Amino acid sequence: MKMSEKTVRRGLYGMFAGGLLAFGSAAIVIPVVNAQPAPGPGTEPTDCSISSIADTSRTVSESTSAYLASNPDANNALTQIVTTSPADVTQGFRTYFAENPKVETELMTINQPAIDLASQCGVQVAPTPITEALTDL
Repeated sequence: MKMSEKTVRRGLYGMFAGGLLAFGSAAIVIPVVNAQPAPGPGTEPTDCSISSIADTSRTVSESTSAYLASNPDANNALTQIVTTSPADVTQGFRTYFAENPKVETELMTINQPAIDLASQCGVQVAPTPITEALTDL
């Protein structure tokens, strides 16, 4: 059976989401109140080095993990979405975020640095399945 790159990526994201569920509560070291907002106009990072991309990915991933751990309803719903068939994941995220605009706004704020860095540097930066979903909306 030959798998496409997208199928493999989604499988890896599903494993990552499972890891967040299993270890999320133990890994929370930065409360959501310490999450960094997206940079404002004129303060966009111009550093496209691998270390900058890795640092942004780490920060977004930790903040997303902390947010989802402190919002179990959102965590459970989004986990259910990523465990569906790959063809249904994107539509599942769209439906959930349309029904829960506050969650979408909060996760967009957390994930905006990765989305901005990907746009500015012309590289794919998707530290979590949520980042990819928000990019696809």
